[in-house]
Amino acid sequence: MNRFKNRFFEHNFLSFLSEYKSFFKQYELKFIVSVLEILKKKNPNLRLTTEYKDFVKNLYKSFFLENGFETFILKNPKMITELQEANIDFSDVLNKAFLLMSNAFIKKIIKEKEPISKLKKITSLFEFYIEYLKYHLNEPIYYTKSLPKEIKEYYLNNTKLSLFSVYKGIPISHTTTIHTLNEEKGFIEVSANYYQIIASKFQKEIYLLEPKSNKTFKANISEVYPHRKTLELINIEKINRKTPKRNYIRVQPHKKIEVLVKKGDKKFITEMYDISLKGTAVYSSEKLPLEIGDLVTIEFELEFEDFYYFTLQAELKSISKLNDTTYRYHFYFEPNPKEEKILEKYITKREKEIIKELQIYLKKELKSV
Repeated sequence: MNRFKNRFFEHNFLSFLSEYKSFFKQYELKFIVSVLEILKKKNPNLRLTTEYKDFVKNLYKSFFLENGFETFILKNPKMITELQEANIDFSDVLNKAFLLMSNAFIKKIIKEKEPISKLKKITSLFEFYIEYLKYHLNEPIYYTKSLPKEIKEYYLNNTKLSLFSVYKGIPISHTTTIHTLNEEKGFIEVSANYYQIIASKFQKEIYLLEPKSNKTFKANISEVYPHRKTLELINIEKINRKTPKRNYIRVQPHKKIEVLVKKGDKKFITEMYDISLKGTAVYSSEKLPLEIGDLVTIEFELEFEDFYYFTLQAELKSISKLNDTTYRYHFYFEPNPKEEKILEKYITKREKEIIKELQIYLKKELKSV
């Protein structure tokens, strides 16, 4: 959990920054000049290159103009390290710069006859930023292997990604960006739509796709923040395939359906996970003596309007080990026209039921936010 970002929103600092946006825009140059002067006084031997000017400018924008304070440390490790090596306490530099900024703000609120409580607000904001910097400056910056390097690049470049999840077989996609990244703890935060927020309560696996390069990453959802429409993702790994294929709509049954898998004289009782016009996935609590490419017979019954019993020739396309005791098997089949018509009706009915279910959950969620 990003405790600083949560506090930032809890104290309504964002609305305060928006309210006085014109002041912060006007003060930008004065802030940059004052910080550079304070740095020079702290260490006369410090060479104030354009990099330092850009560094201070980025800090100001991150803190006061672009609402991106939580990315500042990660984006500026080189400059922060140089200041530490020059024996400069950067939090002390900012304290002095913030004092000068407070004086300018006091003049503004007196001139415009605004309540003194606004001064308390900006003071609280300054204290918040100092605490944030001290917290990060007093600990080393870690660059671990827990996150793929592409993820960090997407974060720094604000790359648009496709967030892809599945709810009971129904695909849900959303264009997103990574707005928080913690390499030490190995998590990122991304925006999501409300349907994905709801789906995350039931399905913890999710995918990120970079459209231009077609690179795909699988992740697990660790935290959900409905009011911010945000998901925290962990266990992010690059996979050598695209997001799950959806050539045909797949749906999960509303109740348990047994699927009998037969190969020769061997029979295996499994449970249906989902079904489409051309295939089904089943669960088994043990590893079956089957290999990809095996031809089998599958039998199952669908109940809607009437009872429909299916006996289909199928090919095993893939095997997924979900945990130590559970396996998922994906079968492809070619139903005859009559069977396909029945499957189509069942899938359409289930699709409508699932979407309605999502909408009901969504209404409940919105009431609670």
